[in-house]
Amino acid sequence: MLYRPGITILLAAGLCRGAAAQGETALSPQEAFHMVVAPVGPDNPRNSEAAIVPLKDGSLLLGWTEFYAADGADHGPARLVGRLSTDGGRTWGDKYTLVENDGGCNVMEVNFMRLHSGDLAIFYCQKNSEAEDCRVMIRTSADEGRTFGPAQELSPAGKYTGLTNGRCIRLRSGRILLEAWEGGDSYCVLSDDDGKTWHDGGRVRPEGGPCYEPACIELKDGRVLMLMRTGIGGQFSSISQDGGETWTTPVLSDLRCTASPVAITRVPTTGDLLAIYNDDAESPTSRSPLTAILSRDEGQTWSGKKNIESAPGDRWAYPAVTWVDDTALITYFNYSGGLSLQLRGLPAAWFYE
Repeated sequence: MLYRPGITILLAAGLCRGAAAQGETALSPQEAFHMVVAPVGPDNPRNSEAAIVPLKDGSLLLGWTEFYAADGADHGPARLVGRLSTDGGRTWGDKYTLVENDGGCNVMEVNFMRLHSGDLAIFYCQKNSEAEDCRVMIRTSADEGRTFGPAQELSPAGKYTGLTNGRCIRLRSGRILLEAWEGGDSYCVLSDDDGKTWHDGGRVRPEGGPCYEPACIELKDGRVLMLMRTGIGGQFSSISQDGGETWTTPVLSDLRCTASPVAITRVPTTGDLLAIYNDDAESPTSRSPLTAILSRDEGQTWSGKKNIESAPGDRWAYPAVTWVDDTALITYFNYSGGLSLQLRGLPAAWFYE
């Protein structure tokens, strides 16, 4: 299993030249597209765990974990890097550093949040040991991700506290929820003052075993749904009626799978919930296929499976979704031929075909 459990930024020359990423291919006449947006190389054994955020000028910032030495293991040397797109994600400019490695092992698990102040927040993990010290960090940028200020710790030293990429939500109340996990419990780090101060919400875990890498979404009635990775049958779900302070006893959802994370978002054209996960319950540890599934009743039931990726001998991991108009930009990495970062753009209609 991949353990999840980082400053100056120099904007590379020619950042927005619009250079096409390796392997770009058209998938359908409905403006779907696919590319290897960050391929591995001799000195770059893994590109993984990504997130995308829209910027004020309409461009997109893609951030991901770049492993730059060793074999790409979870505790190997890695930094956070980024690229910009000015055409909705179809082409990307030159790579530049977002957060240099200031951890004992690495920095990874990028998450973005636009603050009410206008600044851009980046959350990530600073991993200082393989299994004992991993800290949740935040930095903010006043120049749209070109530079980030000093780091602030949101979790204590001496504990292995994890994040997952492409998370973090803001409720209609204004509260920010950053999904985290530690010691087999899932919870959210909460802020009611636009990121100035933070406190931990209540912890939750299924009765049958530990949970990790939660993903949350606000429901139409103001409650919050949490899905959490487990090794006991699939994604377990829990509900909070108080913005992440307390949670109901988790129950097994319709998303049956082995221990791998899920991405959850809302389809802008229909209001339905969309989850992307590994529908691999019958193939332990396979992480294949990578599947989209819909909920039309706010997460109570899920149906309409459609595979995004499926191929013998390959695996796909750590999906994250950002909507640009009615197109879902989905990042994930695959295992075949090296741990390269993939980007797929799918129109909302594709999930219903």
